[in-house]
Amino acid sequence: MAFQLIGDILRSPNMLDIFREHGVDVDHPELCKMQAEIYRTRTAKEIQIAGGGAKYIMFDSLCLWEGKKKLSTTFDKWQPTTQQDARLAQNLKNSAVKLAKSMVNHPKKVVLYGPPGTGKTMLALGMMHYLRVNGKTTMFVSSTELIHLFWQSYKYKDAQNRKEKVLDAMQSVDVLVLDDLGTEGGVNSDKPVQKDVQQALEQVATARYDTNNNRVAKSTIVTTNNTPDQLTIIYNGKLISRLLPHSMAYRLDFSELNDIRE
Repeated sequence: MAFQLIGDILRSPNMLDIFREHGVDVDHPELCKMQAEIYRTRTAKEIQIAGGGAKYIMFDSLCLWEGKKKLSTTFDKWQPTTQQDARLAQNLKNSAVKLAKSMVNHPKKVVLYGPPGTGKTMLALGMMHYLRVNGKTTMFVSSTELIHLFWQSYKYKDAQNRKEKVLDAMQSVDVLVLDDLGTEGGVNSDKPVQKDVQQALEQVATARYDTNNNRVAKSTIVTTNNTPDQLTIIYNGKLISRLLPHSMAYRLDFSELNDIRE
């Protein structure tokens, strides 16, 4: 009875006029129904993300941004036309978009490698943003900032506690972006990184891999100025095998692009 009364009120001429004033297309019921469904779907996704708000905030608070400067971008803002070889840049973007869509349901290891300033980090952030919008927890870790945190932890108790929290989060977050891997040892260096850092990264890589079923458990996106072969000089083979993808389809090569930084 009450619901019928509400329905009668909503269908009354006065209420329909009010709906029209607020942009509701009441004169086309099918279109109105379609718009309502889109709104409900979007709202449900926002509620889902908000429901896990504490979880998102926790991972956000443990991100390690280079120079403490937080970065954010979307696929739309990554413009291939800024490169001389716009076609190659567009192909790389298309591959990143395709991988991100697949990673919503199927975790993957992805590496973006090539010279500095070619847009690797920003495209990785576009992937990270897409996956976050689609319900995945995300975390960004600069390798240089991670090294700095390790050095601080040798001296300060609070840094030691933060380091442990960061490493735990790196193991459990749905999507980890590990930026500028290899810079710790110097570009193209044959000097291994500090032993404890390498051990920590091995633990992270192992935790993100399902060894029982021989498959990736959680997505990891690596950016580096080094080639995968050069990384095997800086790190041991076990770490590289677990951290980097073996499939060439998951290796995005930026080596033919130009440094576009001013």
